[in-house]
Amino acid sequence: MRLAPHLRAIFNVEGNFLPNIDYGVAISRGVRILSTSPVFAEPVAEAALGMALDLARGISRSDRYFRQGSEKYGLDANRNAYSLHRQHLGFIGFGDLGRAIVPLLAPFHPTIKAYDPWLPPEYIESMGCQAATLQEVLTSSKIVFVVAGVTAQNQGLLNREAFLSMPAGAALVLVSRAAVVDFEAMLDVAATGHIRVATDVFPQEPLPLEHRARKGDNLLLSPHQAGALAQTLAQIGVMVTADAELIARGLPPCLCKIAQPETVTLWRSQPVEHS
Repeated sequence: MRLAPHLRAIFNVEGNFLPNIDYGVAISRGVRILSTSPVFAEPVAEAALGMALDLARGISRSDRYFRQGSEKYGLDANRNAYSLHRQHLGFIGFGDLGRAIVPLLAPFHPTIKAYDPWLPPEYIESMGCQAATLQEVLTSSKIVFVVAGVTAQNQGLLNREAFLSMPAGAALVLVSRAAVVDFEAMLDVAATGHIRVATDVFPQEPLPLEHRARKGDNLLLSPHQAGALAQTLAQIGVMVTADAELIARGLPPCLCKIAQPETVTLWRSQPVEHS
């Protein structure tokens, strides 16, 4: 940065604040650090809703049974299914992604509790949700959306005890980063049938062919595709160009997420190696 005295901004177009910038120096020099992460909120929200519906209603499970010739019909096929209507739902994390999912749930008229230690209760309540502790979200929600980014404070936050504290048959939708959970413990508890899990992210990507998750029960697997739409990636250029023009005019950016000095060094996301 000493070689670029006129530098005004750095855009991270992958969507995360990564440990590849000296944030302290950048902020002290008045250099804006911006992320295009908000662009992924809507497409990932759509995928998360689809995963929740699948886990609740057993759509892909019934498809597998049908292809194996072991399908059941009518009520017999729905013995363990439940509706999203008037359901108790929960969020772990309530950033851009959580706020994009909530409007999609509105037609189901659910009760929603959200846990996010970086947000005041008043903010969560302004979105029509109830601010709650982590334990309250886990123990009272039939479906939990895990949408928290990985930080120094929450790596492995959801462990075996957390998964076992969820109601029997509850569903967990993981669409943020795998490091937020103890992935092996999650697979263990899912294998017992206590919870159902949908995940779009994995500790290692691509997932090794021999990984146990590929053969696990009560799992819905998605290869980190939730946000990777062509129209979404094209929108990144629109966001960067618009904010760069604002900065060039001496105005603050408004589309990208701005790194905050209080939290930016706490992020622990890893670069996406395969996209």
